[in-house]
Amino acid sequence: MSLHAADLAQLLRNRPELAVADSPDLLERLLKQPEAAVPALLGLDTDCHLVSQALQILGGKASHAELAELLHDPGGRLEESIGTLAAWGLVSLDGGTVVSPHQPGLWAHPFGLGRPLRDFAQLLTADVLKSMVKGLGGKPQGRKQDLLAQAETLLRDGQAVRRRAAGLPEQALTLLESLTAGPPVVQQGIWYGSAPANQPIEQLAQAGFVIRDGWDYELPREVALALRGDGWKPELTGQPGVPSAARPVSDGVAAALAAVDRIEALVDLAGAEPVTELKAGGVGTRELRRVAKALDVPEQSAALWLDLAFGTDLIASELGERLVSTTVADDWLARPAAARWQALAECWIALPQAASFRVPGCCAEHMTPQAPPYQFECGAGDIRRATLRVLRTLPDGHAATPDGLLPAVGWRSRAAREHAPATTEFLAAALREGELLGMVQDGALTTLGRALLDGGEVAELFPTPSRTVTLQHDLTAIVAGTPAPELAAFLNGCADLESRDRASVWRLSEGSVRRALDAGATAESLLAELERCSAKSVPQPLRYLVTDVARRHGAIRVTAAASVVTSDDPTLITELCGSKALRKLALRPVAPTVALSALPPDETLRLLRQAGHAPVGVAADGTVRAERPQRRRLAIATEPDGPLDAEAAALAILDGTDAPAPGSVGETLRLAAVTGGPVIIVWQRRDHYMDDLRITGGSVTGYCHDCDGGHTFPQAKIKEAELL
Repeated sequence: MSLHAADLAQLLRNRPELAVADSPDLLERLLKQPEAAVPALLGLDTDCHLVSQALQILGGKASHAELAELLHDPGGRLEESIGTLAAWGLVSLDGGTVVSPHQPGLWAHPFGLGRPLRDFAQLLTADVLKSMVKGLGGKPQGRKQDLLAQAETLLRDGQAVRRRAAGLPEQALTLLESLTAGPPVVQQGIWYGSAPANQPIEQLAQAGFVIRDGWDYELPREVALALRGDGWKPELTGQPGVPSAARPVSDGVAAALAAVDRIEALVDLAGAEPVTELKAGGVGTRELRRVAKALDVPEQSAALWLDLAFGTDLIASELGERLVSTTVADDWLARPAAARWQALAECWIALPQAASFRVPGCCAEHMTPQAPPYQFECGAGDIRRATLRVLRTLPDGHAATPDGLLPAVGWRSRAAREHAPATTEFLAAALREGELLGMVQDGALTTLGRALLDGGEVAELFPTPSRTVTLQHDLTAIVAGTPAPELAAFLNGCADLESRDRASVWRLSEGSVRRALDAGATAESLLAELERCSAKSVPQPLRYLVTDVARRHGAIRVTAAASVVTSDDPTLITELCGSKALRKLALRPVAPTVALSALPPDETLRLLRQAGHAPVGVAADGTVRAERPQRRRLAIATEPDGPLDAEAAALAILDGTDAPAPGSVGETLRLAAVTGGPVIIVWQRRDHYMDDLRITGGSVTGYCHDCDGGHTFPQAKIKEAELL
């Protein structure tokens, strides 16, 4: 195989999993593996599938002219389809010849056709051939080879074959029509020997239309071609037309910022109050309702935010019992809004399931919703990506309806046929979720969505982060546009977010200022920071609020005992001990400025604040204890950040010479990493059944089903590995 750096870089952009190859030799071996090629091929459009099948029919190697002869191509689609297959490493171009690296091919039944009659020669006895010739209306003559040639000649007469088929019993004819359309194989029922003579499949066999091979009956290729009609050819059609109407173009930025907002709120929620999981896994209806209420969104939208937060590792499962914010969230929160949104959008595009319609959808029996946020394989991801590709082909500012998109989506994705019971809902979910993320609006791509799909710079579309706040006399703080992460963090610490749109509005209150003081701020430091961030001087009402709350802050102190409540004001102690709102504390005065509480310090602080007071905690050394917001972060291993540098990876492969030997452990591990399929790794005399393998540097990482957890092994020390 000879690839230029630019061609190889394009191949790696299409199939980044191939970047694990260490050399051109290993890359060539990986490209020949059907396990790696089939997922890539099935992700392409119907015309590419037809060209691939035509190449297989022609023996895996054919000229452009031979492919053109086999296919009907009124729109001149052949060259484009060949180019697409080559760009995905599914064919190679040798001058004017197209070559498939896969023998005998990737399709079980190309064009829905069975094997040629001669491929059954070993199965066919002379008696069977005589019966076939008779069934086709001929007179058997000669030996086995003569009979085989005679049967082939009879099958070339399409009109005669079709007349013969028309005389079959109704059920046998219906079965024959089904086999003709494909697939051409049917398994016999539960009986021994030959099928009963009155069975439709046996009637077809007696008439010479099908051949028995073990448990299967197969329709030979010549029969199907005769029944499909003279001159039948598969047709390259191109994408079906999509009815569309002009609409005003939306930039999608407001929805994108709202999506980032929702995920931030979910991260905060999972850090403060982890989301409980069901014993069977996932978030149940009651907990999903709680999350939806906390985020102020419908439950269907809450499932999307859970899926995205989990897919981007912002939340993770702790012991299979609760979903907790992770250490990855801190890095994500520190990024600009554009980078945060792009991570969410790319995760959504890659999700295998539909977050807002979580069903497998492969048949009517598999339409039961699955609990979020765990991923599972279904056709929703393929349909979503096909929908976005179709929308991308529409003129800018043109929108389509789900019904109008369906034929084009079906042309671009086999999943539309393989998941027919759920296809319409999967397509609707793609549009619905795209709107929530700001990629789609009313059936058209937004400016933001088109820029992302085109590989453009989305940061340019987001407003420049604002680092100043306008403080109002009504105690609100307004940030025009998108607040910078550090400004948002400061305001979240001393104020409550009320709204987020083109401008974000926070409100400072006694409770929010007290929260900042509890976290260690002073009146002076808080006012100084407000002055620094403000576009103008701090309004006098806000200064009064901060100084007044600070004056009362700490008038009551709580220290450890069971706990002890102290105050410099004896009257205040007397008031607390007599308060009905504080009955749970069972406060008992032991001195004019000291009272004992029946509850621990944290609970005493909580109930005092709930009653409208502003107590502070006291450490063992008598100093005021600052109370930082309690946000849990689950430490998880992360992959190297950033997208694949295709150009650098291509040069590394072309420069590589130390490829693992064919059939070696190194090749096995790399093939597992490319396909994502299961592999057995023997480590320290113990088998580990693993999948989702990743090779980074000298380490192999994946999920181990035997240990129910992730593992990372030094690649050089793995001595045995076997694909399953």
